[in-house]
Amino acid sequence: MTKEYVVFDFETTGFSAQKNEIIQIGAIRCDESHQEIGRFNQLIKPQRSYVSSEISALTGIYARDLLNKPVIEDVLPDFLAFIKGALLVAHNAPFDVGFLYQAIIDCGIREVERFEVYDTLTEARRLLKAKSYKLENLKDFLGISVRSHDALNDCLVTVLLYQHLQEIEHPKTTLSLSENSDEQLSLFTRLEDEGITEEVRRKLGLPVTKALVYYKLDQDKKWQVYDVIGIAINQEYSTGFSLCLTLFNEDKVNIHSDFLVQMQKKNFMSEMTE
Repeated sequence: MTKEYVVFDFETTGFSAQKNEIIQIGAIRCDESHQEIGRFNQLIKPQRSYVSSEISALTGIYARDLLNKPVIEDVLPDFLAFIKGALLVAHNAPFDVGFLYQAIIDCGIREVERFEVYDTLTEARRLLKAKSYKLENLKDFLGISVRSHDALNDCLVTVLLYQHLQEIEHPKTTLSLSENSDEQLSLFTRLEDEGITEEVRRKLGLPVTKALVYYKLDQDKKWQVYDVIGIAINQEYSTGFSLCLTLFNEDKVNIHSDFLVQMQKKNFMSEMTE
């Protein structure tokens, strides 16, 4: 079964979805026949981090460019509407999906559809022979010349890469996406709660004996701590696990396993407030 897809890319203030933030969203939506039907391109003002000189050199985005731009709370609902119902395509998808997921949490958005994600980096390594699978190094192979590390430009490259990979995978059809859910990342498919057994703790790399906690920013941008009383593993993929936590107040929250591990460290709060 074919479906529309959205190729998306984020530029960020760093590599940690919890400490850093999205400063540019780029996305291109295509229909089942690979025809472009929409674009999304927005700079975003960060609120808890800054744009370093290294990030500016890499992306061409400077702090002054973002002073009058909207914050993520004003942009994310429009982006979620733009991608609704589509397959999400990204190069090194766990990175971008991790930031998307954290932004959803930070914005307090509870009702989110089930995401299906196709990682062009993983599939390129499987289907292509190349010296490097970095997006900027695949531009020559794809015959496109644009500046790298601009979110929309990177989407243009990824669109061509995705279409090329589909032609290799399905040479007799225009587009035939895999319906095997094991090949796609599903961050919001909730499985039965597994409790917090020693087996689960060891599987996720969590402390075996101490109580688990979850930190969340309140409306006043202050960190609040909650006890975790249940863990459900939504999906396993190469960079860890997508989890659904049950908090002491019965709230359900989605989080990447790496983020939950970081929250258990003694210096978590000091790192987040640096």
